[in-house]
Amino acid sequence: MDKKRNKQINYSNVIATIGTSILAITALITVYITVSAWSEEREANRPYFTFKDSPSVELKESPVFEIQFTNVGEHPAVGLWSKSVVFSTDLKEHPITVDEYALVNDIPKNAYATLMISLNGLKNKETVGEIKPHFIVIVLKYEDPIINQRFDQTLYIKWNGVQNGENLATVHAEAYEKTMILEYFKENKISF
Repeated sequence: MDKKRNKQINYSNVIATIGTSILAITALITVYITVSAWSEEREANRPYFTFKDSPSVELKESPVFEIQFTNVGEHPAVGLWSKSVVFSTDLKEHPITVDEYALVNDIPKNAYATLMISLNGLKNKETVGEIKPHFIVIVLKYEDPIINQRFDQTLYIKWNGVQNGENLATVHAEAYEKTMILEYFKENKISF
């Protein structure tokens, strides 16, 4: 009888051990899923910049490209740095403007920052009421102080220039244009 009872106790121990192992594995999977979801939520709350208003070129005595960025993320952005490159869409000339800008103030949720890029190089290229289209590439780098992580954003914009004295629209560059722009940067050794 003792042998039979020992076998039953051994089977009970094996079943209990297997059940405990399954519960432990389930708990580990639950913890992994929870940590992953928490990490994704933190990432989703990061600072992220979009246009407050449509970017535009103001044709004054010295043309200026103006863009306002709004932080639509939940977290503030700190240490905003940008590099802007403006060049003709024919991709045959050197950039007319390469400009860097750094903002020391925090940019909280729904706050905005204004970036003004001087287009003085266009003064020499302007013929009566005509300016060729230009690409404007802006790289933003900033940090989220809550999760202590750096982020980069690159904006590819196309200003259609001036035709018959009329200032044309500023739009996003298309996918095939982005490929051409990246090749242009490579050929002209422009890095960010």
